[in-house]
Amino acid sequence: MAGSLTIFGPGFNLIPMKWVLLFALGLLGCGDDPPPTLSSGSGRVPSGSIGGTGATGGAGGGGGAGGAGGAVPRGACDNRSDLGAIESASESVRDIARDCGLFVCAASVGSANAYGVCVEDCVSDRVAALSTDCAGCYGNLERCGLPALCRFQCQANTCSALCLNCLNGANCLTEFEQCRGLPGNSCG
Repeated sequence: MAGSLTIFGPGFNLIPMKWVLLFALGLLGCGDDPPPTLSSGSGRVPSGSIGGTGATGGAGGGGGAGGAGGAVPRGACDNRSDLGAIESASESVRDIARDCGLFVCAASVGSANAYGVCVEDCVSDRVAALSTDCAGCYGNLERCGLPALCRFQCQANTCSALCLNCLNGANCLTEFEQCRGLPGNSCG
């Protein structure tokens, strides 16, 4: 008889047995790994908590789950003091920075870094209680737009499409928003 094997006894056929074996392996699984255990050997890790490389913080982090307090500032201007200074400034801080760049710091135009520092210092002097770090964001915006000649595009209106397109084309607005930690380009 073809396909019969007589090792297990007469009439034992392996061909139908292979299908039974494949079906059983499909139901039972094939070589599943044993469940993970804690590194201390103290037992099985609870499902869903097999850790990676970090896991130093707890649930909720800095402000707690859903908590309003304890939020970490996202940028140099995202704090009560700087927000108050920006809010109480005599005009928009972007306009103040533009004026500083056009009139006070014009002699520094030859060096982008010196120009940015000059605008930062001027903004710090003109906006009471604004931190140096926050003023630096405005100085960096003016410095960033210098090679693209945005200071002229922004001369009449820091929120005009001409100005914003120039700053955006020079990739200055994204950097500015990240530095400040506040959404938007301070135009509205």
